[in-house]
Parts: sequence; C-alpha cells; structure tokens
Amino acid sequence: MSVFEAINTEIGGSEKFWKFDQRQNFQETFKNKVYQKSKSGILKEVNLSLCQNYLVKVGPNSVNKKTLLDWKIVEPFIEDNGQNARFGFSIGHLSWSKDFYVENQETLDTWIQHLSTVGIMMDFENDFSIIKELGNGAFGTVYLAESNDTAELYAVKSISKHDITANPANLANLINEIKFMRKLDHPNIVKLHYVYENQTNIYLVIDYVGGGDLFKRIIKRKVYSEEHIAKFAQKLLDVLIYLNSFNIVHRDLKLENILMVSEENDYDFKLTDFGLAAEATEGLSLRCGSPGYIAPEILRKNLYDSKVDVFSAGVIFYILFSGRMPFPGRNAQEILLRNRDCKISFLHQQNLSKLAMTFILRLTEPIANLRPSVKEALNDPWFEKQLNSAASQNHLVSKIGKFQACRKIMGNIS
Repeated sequence: MSVFEAINTEIGGSEKFWKFDQRQNFQETFKNKVYQKSKSGILKEVNLSLCQNYLVKVGPNSVNKKTLLDWKIVEPFIEDNGQNARFGFSIGHLSWSKDFYVENQETLDTWIQHLSTVGIMMDFENDFSIIKELGNGAFGTVYLAESNDTAELYAVKSISKHDITANPANLANLINEIKFMRKLDHPNIVKLHYVYENQTNIYLVIDYVGGGDLFKRIIKRKVYSEEHIAKFAQKLLDVLIYLNSFNIVHRDLKLENILMVSEENDYDFKLTDFGLAAEATEGLSLRCGSPGYIAPEILRKNLYDSKVDVFSAGVIFYILFSGRMPFPGRNAQEILLRNRDCKISFLHQQNLSKLAMTFILRLTEPIANLRPSVKEALNDPWFEKQLNSAASQNHLVSKIGKFQACRKIMGNIS
C-alpha cells in the first residue's frame, strides 16, 4: 500500500476522485487529447488539462471538476491485445483510480513528463541509476544518481517506508519536505524534481550540489573575511525573505543544511532539508531544531514565528566570523542549556569590527520582540559598510583596468 494514500484521503476529505469547482481561472500548464473508456468500452474524448498541481476536467455547461495530484500515484500503461496497442496513464491508488488514454507513445511520454513533477511516480529503477552513496542520516540515505534518459546527475534521498510508518514524526517530516519544496523555486534553494515510491522506499530526486556542506567548508577555510561573510549573509537573508513570502519557516537552519555550489566559491549555496519547515500563519509551538542553532523562545516553550530563522542565521554568521560555535558543550544537554541562556562571547574575535559584533548580537537577541525581522537585518549598518566597501573596490579595479587599457591603446598609437 502507498504511504501517500491516507494523506491523499485526509487532504481531499474523501476517496472521491473528482471534486466540483466553479472557478474558471485555472492556470493551464499542459493540455493534449485524452480519452476515457465508457461502460461499453468505447474511448470518448474528455476535456482534460493539467493546471499546476491539479488535473482539471471540464464537463457539459463548463462545469469544472478537479483533483489534487500531490499525493496520487501516476503510472503509465500499455494495453496490447496483439493487434492494437492502447497507451495511457493511471492516476490514484489501488483502491480507487482513473485511467486516461492517449493517441500514441509520444503523447504518453509528454503527459508523464508533466505529471511526474506533481504526482508520485513508481518506476525509479527504470528512470535512474545509483552511482554512489553521498551520505547517511537519521532520516534516510542520500545517493548520487544519473537519469537514464538525459544522463543528468541528481541527488536522491532514499527513505525507508518502514521508518516512515513506524514513526508519525517521520511521516510528518516527509509530507513537509515534499509540500514545501514543490512550492519553492529559488536559485539558492535545492529543487525537488520528482518523488518516487516502490514496495520498500520513498525517493526524493533533488538537485545535486557538488561543493559539500558549509560545515566542511568552514573546517577547510577556518575564518572568512567580513566582505565574504557579507556576500554570503545577504544571500541567506534574501532566501529567508523568499520563504517569508510563502509564510514558510525553515526551523532547521544550520551549517549541514547549506550546500556549497562549488569548491572555488565561498558564498554561492543552496539551502536544503525542509523536513521541519512549517507555515507561520499563526504562532508555532513545536519544539524542534538542532542544538546550538535553536531560538531561545522555542526552548522556553513560547509561541514563535519566522524570527526563529533570523536567530539561526545569526548563529551561522557567528560561526563564519569566528570558526567556533557560540554555545559549546560536551553533550547535547549542555549545548541546549547554553543555547537557551544565549550568552554570546566575542573573546576570541579580536579582529572583528564593532559593527560586525553588533550585527551578530542583534540577530541573536534572546527576546524575539527585540530581534530584527529579516528585512531589518538586511538594513543593518554593517551590511551597508561592507557592501559599499566592496563596491568601491570593484569601482577602483574597473578604473585601473580602463586606465591600463587606455595606456595600451595610446602605446599602440604612438
């Protein structure tokens, strides 16, 4: 049985495939001729469109019916009776589904190409080849895989269905990860391309980011200049503004969840792991996150909002400045106690500017109401100084380049 069947029923409110919807403003993503089999076995054309993550059917008198595809299995099929082949795809689950027919293999491939980005696919082993293991965590194993069609490389997160069904929290994390990552499209966020399910596992096919995580990068680089940190910090805070536009709180910002794009560049990255993400439409209460990065209001069991991500970002910037954790401890309990008390020291950062220290202290303010929002953090004087300094240096380099080019031209003329 699919782990997504119960989710689909819960979200849909029933096991009925279609739901009536009188709205006419669907944003059509794809449309092509589709047929359904009548009771007498005759194929009749139906008016079917893919509209983002909905399949929409327009019946007589322009009455719309729709079905949400997020948690439904999509499976192509070929019916061959030895004379004629019928091509089609099934959408739904074992206990209830709908079959749709198309004219040929090419049209079927095109439908599957579109449906695979919004539904749950079944044939992972046919579509991808595992190359090697990249990492192993508490919630799945990540592999490097190659698309059998395009030879493009992806990272694949494999999660045991046994682990998902045995622990409700794991199922909630999986739902969050799929739900939020399918919403997001940002150059600094890992993109979820496909979701697969077989008898034993769930596979999330995501961007492959080859530069390693930020934790490993800091071990290698030790300490960054303030100018480099400003470029990185600006991008991370821009990502948080983007998440805020969807009312999404990440709730697990940490070095290991920031993947560096390349070995050479220290500020291009992609944020990953949305298993603990939540919609911040109202005050949140779940205690979650990673020790050393958690906002104090979470540890104090207070209601909280998107400012918890600002706090975690402040911790990350502190580590970039110093190469140290702000709340060290011999075990998780010690770290959490210091994390909750939130006393940050700059004793080992003699070369850190006063503006930088103030910036860190503002972002890691223990009282949430006094902590800046993401937009306020981006307007901090430290940012203005660093980015203006970088702009001045770029302007100087540009002027020197033009001067040297001018000398070369003048030399050639003389």
